[in-house]
Amino acid sequence: AARHPYVGSMSRFPYATLALTLVLAVVFVWQAGLDGYHDMQAVLAFGVVPAHLWGVSTPPPQIDLVPQVATLFTAQILHGGFAPLFGNVVALLFVGPPLEARTGGWRLAAIFVVAGVLGLAVEAATTPSSTIPILGASASVAGLIGAVARRDPHGRVRLKVPRRGFRLRRVEVPILPLVAVWLVAQVAGIAFEQGEPVAFLAHAAGFVVGALLAGSDRHGPNVVELQERRRDRDG
Repeated sequence: AARHPYVGSMSRFPYATLALTLVLAVVFVWQAGLDGYHDMQAVLAFGVVPAHLWGVSTPPPQIDLVPQVATLFTAQILHGGFAPLFGNVVALLFVGPPLEARTGGWRLAAIFVVAGVLGLAVEAATTPSSTIPILGASASVAGLIGAVARRDPHGRVRLKVPRRGFRLRRVEVPILPLVAVWLVAQVAGIAFEQGEPVAFLAHAAGFVVGALLAGSDRHGPNVVELQERRRDRDG
């Protein structure tokens, strides 16, 4: 009998995960279509500029397009280059489906947004007079990682990877070791950061917020397969 890979979840397909991924990709394509001047104007208008957010200075009229508090939301979907976007999308597609299978799409989206808002706010609070914009979905994705670490620390993602020839084989990748590697990278970043524009504190704050918002476990399945099978070979 046919069986869907997201067994036992309320939302049997990761609609929220894919919708968030699509939004990030579409906004990046829009950014890529801008020339350097207008891209910088967009970053300054819709990214979080700490000095503007906390009222230390007033933004010029040409970039004062939305209330400053709104930039805590709009900054999450902007990226400064392809590499940060790629890293966030890969992480989102890895942790999003198993988390959505546990929590449902609405909670996943809420964790993404709230973790992003609070993570960006924490980072901005550390340099309240800075005029360097903060942007990206890293704090949001960190929130999802924190939620996965709490809800399903022993969970695994089942991937189909190519082997010799054109056949695919299933590999189950544990989530927790990858989360541990991510945490070590964040701690190292905080310890050794030397003026680099990487918002490590936003990542850490997002992780904590995600863990707090994850909710209790419903004892659902802890293996999520990222590609649907056309038929169940096991029976």
